Amino acid sequence: MDPQILQRIKNCKTLPAIPALPLQVLQMCRDDKASAQQVGEVISKDPSFVAKLLNVANSSFYGGSRHKVTTVTHAVTLLGMNAIATLAFCFSLYRDLRKKGGEAFDHTHFWHRCILASLAAKILAKRVRVINEEEIFLAGLLQDLGVLVMSEAFGNEYGVMYQKANQDHHALEELEQGRWKTDHCEIGAWLAETWELPEILREAVRGSHQSSLASFEDEASRLTIMCVALSGRLADMWCNPQTEIAIQTAIDASHEFLDIDSEGVMEVAKRISEGIPDMSAFFQVSLGKPEDIQKVLDLLEQAINEPAPT
Repeated sequence: MDPQILQRIKNCKTLPAIPALPLQVLQMCRDDKASAQQVGEVISKDPSFVAKLLNVANSSFYGGSRHKVTTVTHAVTLLGMNAIATLAFCFSLYRDLRKKGGEAFDHTHFWHRCILASLAAKILAKRVRVINEEEIFLAGLLQDLGVLVMSEAFGNEYGVMYQKANQDHHALEELEQGRWKTDHCEIGAWLAETWELPEILREAVRGSHQSSLASFEDEASRLTIMCVALSGRLADMWCNPQTEIAIQTAIDASHEFLDIDSEGVMEVAKRISEGIPDMSAFFQVSLGKPEDIQKVLDLLEQAINEPAPT
């Protein structure tokens, strides 16, 4: 990254800051001596998160429970420390940062894509049987954090650029590179490093557009990076106004990144659509009308069943 661009970003007084609650929870989850009750006591300081956590613990997306979960301690025990830390991070991040960006910046579309991508990333992680699916869920949400940084550092100029891209993520990246010789993936990885997030999260953000830019040491790390890179393409089926193009891109990327065939893409897309109501409730944001969500599935099925051109 150009040192002058980096310095301009560093000089920005309104850069996104890591929320206090998830930072504390993350630290406790790394402490082998921390108990579910202790974590529950910290979380209980945030009543709004408690309500969301209990809803998630009882949701079908997280497996639900035969007995209704009514206490934070029970939720922590049921979901596990990693899931709790991830959910706390995601909820606080969205709540604290959702108004970041200038007036020209499209907050609704930005968060819509982030949340759908995190959902897709978690589903992909489960499909390829990577054990760190909660970490991948978080990486899916964080992959476009650099967009917020650029919107703060470059102000209205970036907001206008975001609008010019017309909700096409690939076009946005090209515009960023053309203007500043960097993009939100590189800048997002830099911010993740300043937050002292795990290296695999930083690399997943860095490689979310071009996985070849990310470095990894083992197969689990490679799968993490690929899940995050693919998650954005899957989210674009609902977020890019050129739906048919986004669907074909998602199909092709699924084959290339994780060797998922067309039938598998359909299965993943259905799982995403099933998880949307729970994610909408957790983040208190509309992720699309049921008929619009179903329309994408119909178009995807049509694209899969169409005979290949000769």
